[in-house]
Amino acid sequence: MFEELDIHNQFNESITRYKEHDPHLKRLSGLPLVYHSPLLDEPIFDIPGIYLITGGRQIGKTTFLKQFILKLLTEKNIVPKAVLFISGEIIDTHHILRRIINRFYDESIPHQFLFIDEVNYIPDWDKSVKYLADAGILNTMSVILTGSDNRIIRTSMKRFAGRRGAADKTDFDFFPLSFKEFVCLREKELEPLCKEIGSTPVTAEIPGYENRHHLLTELLYEYLVHGGYLPAINEFRLKGTISKSVMNTYIQWIIGDILKHNKNEDYLFEIFKGITATYNTQVSWNNLGRYLSIEHHKTIADYCNVLVSMHVLHIQEAIIEHKLTGAPKKNRKIYFRDPFIHHAVSNYLEPELSIDRIKQNLKDNRFASSYIEAAAVDHCKRWAPTYYIKGSKGEVDIVLVQGNSMFPVEVKWTTNIRPEDLKQVQNYKNGIILSPRSETTMLKNNVVLPLTRFLIHTGYHRLLLE
Repeated sequence: MFEELDIHNQFNESITRYKEHDPHLKRLSGLPLVYHSPLLDEPIFDIPGIYLITGGRQIGKTTFLKQFILKLLTEKNIVPKAVLFISGEIIDTHHILRRIINRFYDESIPHQFLFIDEVNYIPDWDKSVKYLADAGILNTMSVILTGSDNRIIRTSMKRFAGRRGAADKTDFDFFPLSFKEFVCLREKELEPLCKEIGSTPVTAEIPGYENRHHLLTELLYEYLVHGGYLPAINEFRLKGTISKSVMNTYIQWIIGDILKHNKNEDYLFEIFKGITATYNTQVSWNNLGRYLSIEHHKTIADYCNVLVSMHVLHIQEAIIEHKLTGAPKKNRKIYFRDPFIHHAVSNYLEPELSIDRIKQNLKDNRFASSYIEAAAVDHCKRWAPTYYIKGSKGEVDIVLVQGNSMFPVEVKWTTNIRPEDLKQVQNYKNGIILSPRSETTMLKNNVVLPLTRFLIHTGYHRLLLE
């Protein structure tokens, strides 16, 4: 077992070998676009403790850990024997995990770094980690755990109350690249503009923005093809398309993780068919059940909630306005968290559907608008609670809650904005209407914003208003 760990710990032989032969770092050398997380430049994991990184599959958690290890060894002069990387996918029991950690522990080293990737694959892993923490073995270690299933791993982490360490921040959420992150990765010269957008109130003028709006719109349509998933981004950059093998890899991971929850793949297929049939509409669990052979609405809700914990779906509840909370008994709206996930699922349901056909479909604003609304929901949900409004005069796509305030956001992906389509959002004095236009204007009480600017602005996890 210990020999099987060597492929991820080649720095014990030499740092040069690690850079050139580690399976993840080596893969980066052949990619046109290599993403470096801002966390690599922050003093995270410097204090011994138990840290958690959660996020969906294929978003770069493992590659981040490898890049972080390289930085420890080359810039912080941490000795190789103070570092160990463990892939949870090859550890059969928590007893094996405990023996590996015991063997790694060296009381002569003042600070060790232990990385356990996809720890949720190890049955009862939390038992051994808790035992070692209580025994004092982890007192001088930064233990960095990653997992792709929020529900399972956060339940296990509750066992570590009072054992996480003294760091101010111990939990980190990884997402697919936001539109802002993709723009800055794809077009380096746009970084200053993105920073200005992020630091400028959304209603304020930005000199020169309109000159770059056309390019940002082109990049948005590209983002709608590959989303924020780096394998899809790089393949599209190299080939102008995304192969079925890349999409199938993601789907197979979803199926594999669903099976680990003792769920049924046939039901999963039906759930996806029902979601796509009711996409961008309000739906109850009972109504969704009309598209499925699953009889009980609680079973449908459980499948969807598991998919939320796996970072596949967003479930948007209607808001109770006087409480600024969701209304769980009312209909909800279900979105895929990223355009790439949507495409992968669509190809799973309809194997003849290709990325080239999806690219053609996206030229139709009505087709593109559903993806754009989902992207806006995802960008808002990354940093604030969001809901939708069902009112007497219609619906508002997103209501974003900050503190004691709510901001209604309506997505209108058309240059011809009709007042009759905005009756509900215009009930509010602080409504935001997102459009494909380049200029910022006012429409009665509401501000009309370029959607590309809004996505970049919220990519900085804030909403600045004058």
